[in-house]
Amino acid sequence: MAEFGYAGEILRVDLTRAKTDRLATADYTERFLGGRGIAAKIYWDETSPGTRAFDPENCMVCMTGPLAGFTRFAGCRWQICGKSPEMDPEAFSYANLGGSWGAWLKYAGYDGLAVVGAADKPVYILINDGGVEIRDASFLWGKTTVETQDLLQEELGKEAKVLTIGPAGENMVSFSTVLASGNASGSSGFGAVMGSKSLKAVVVNIHDRIRPAAADPDMLKSLADRVYRLRTENYENYGHANLDKRQLTACYG
Repeated sequence: MAEFGYAGEILRVDLTRAKTDRLATADYTERFLGGRGIAAKIYWDETSPGTRAFDPENCMVCMTGPLAGFTRFAGCRWQICGKSPEMDPEAFSYANLGGSWGAWLKYAGYDGLAVVGAADKPVYILINDGGVEIRDASFLWGKTTVETQDLLQEELGKEAKVLTIGPAGENMVSFSTVLASGNASGSSGFGAVMGSKSLKAVVVNIHDRIRPAAADPDMLKSLADRVYRLRTENYENYGHANLDKRQLTACYG
């Protein structure tokens, strides 16, 4: 059951067993704050202390918070959490991303995605209106992040939102990044973690958006309008006004 600000479920994918199941978001929201708090708890439950970053047992969590999906706030923000190969020594870390992928994950009906295990060949996860699929990604292996996004959108449609890695992630370069739709880049070496799981991409491709509900829609709109005015009327010009607007891509909302 969905709570205010949340979709109600967290998708869990085991790549070793090619199985999916769901966790109830409500089991976490009263005790853990926001996306990173919930992700830390899921990681704690799923990952044993001796697990290394590239071990299949390392649980990588893509997580949104209660504001994700609401425009004019931080509705585009989401995080990737897990044990990072970039830390010395390896430790739990996070990447903070924007763009549109996180909002679309929530619109698909999921507050987060927890990935455990490792596939025996390159795969990508497809989250669509009909459910969840683990598909062969051999044709994408070796492609750059931009090439991968283009190929998946050619296959699935331009509205598909793609989180992917490039050759550096595939080869488990410890500082490799991920790229998500809307030019959202995530650090902390999670590109390498995806590569260790043979996970080339995660695609959200939906036609009907399941939008989160606000406890007080009128107050939310008032606050959102206030934030928007502060952002647009009270800022310093760092030269963006002189750029070709065709080169700029704003994060969703």
